[in-house]
Amino acid sequence: MVFRVFAAALAAGLLSAVLITALQSVTTMPLILEAETFEVAEPNHDHTTTTEHDHSQSEWMPAEGMERMLYTLLANFGAAVGFSLLLIVGLTFERVPVDGARGVIWGLAGFAVFTLSPALGLPPGVPGLAAPDEQAAQIWWIGTVVLSAAGLACLVYGKALVFKALGLALLALPHLWGAPPVIGGSLVPAEMAARFSALSIVLGGVFWVLIGYFSGIIFARLGDTSTKNQEI
Repeated sequence: MVFRVFAAALAAGLLSAVLITALQSVTTMPLILEAETFEVAEPNHDHTTTTEHDHSQSEWMPAEGMERMLYTLLANFGAAVGFSLLLIVGLTFERVPVDGARGVIWGLAGFAVFTLSPALGLPPGVPGLAAPDEQAAQIWWIGTVVLSAAGLACLVYGKALVFKALGLALLALPHLWGAPPVIGGSLVPAEMAARFSALSIVLGGVFWVLIGYFSGIIFARLGDTSTKNQEI
């Protein structure tokens, strides 16, 4: 069973990562490259106000072309495998037949929890876009994900009305509290930032659907193969 779970997650993660990286290469990656030119061309750059995070980013970054593509693929693969493991574990605990359609449903739930809900307060941003304090943003993001997951679980699995109400309250809580405020000014045009944010959210949905679909069908196929081998 453990081998089946990890094998399915690795295969689903690889397929999802390859496809989403291909989509990113013609959608968000060109915008990132264009935004980086605004950072380089920023006049009167004040080193005294640059954060430590900005300096660490400027010290090294993947070269344009194949190197950047490979690093993006590796990052997507790692994320996809981790998310696939979460989905497969959830599917096994649900005790219903596992297939691609069921995986897509769980993928959409993952998209709502990990991408859509946090993006309502902290939308994805290109390099050079004004951003909040990094630590505060990370804490808010983690809290939003946890509360969103708990709220969605209450809505889906809660039978009593009180659980439905609790679920709605948990979903709304991080947004009522509010995301950390943005610090500083943006170097990129607002239109570019909005386009990148919208594309990133859409691609996030596609990524989660791919992960869910491949996780469901591969996990089911491995189960069928295991059953046939036992019969033989």
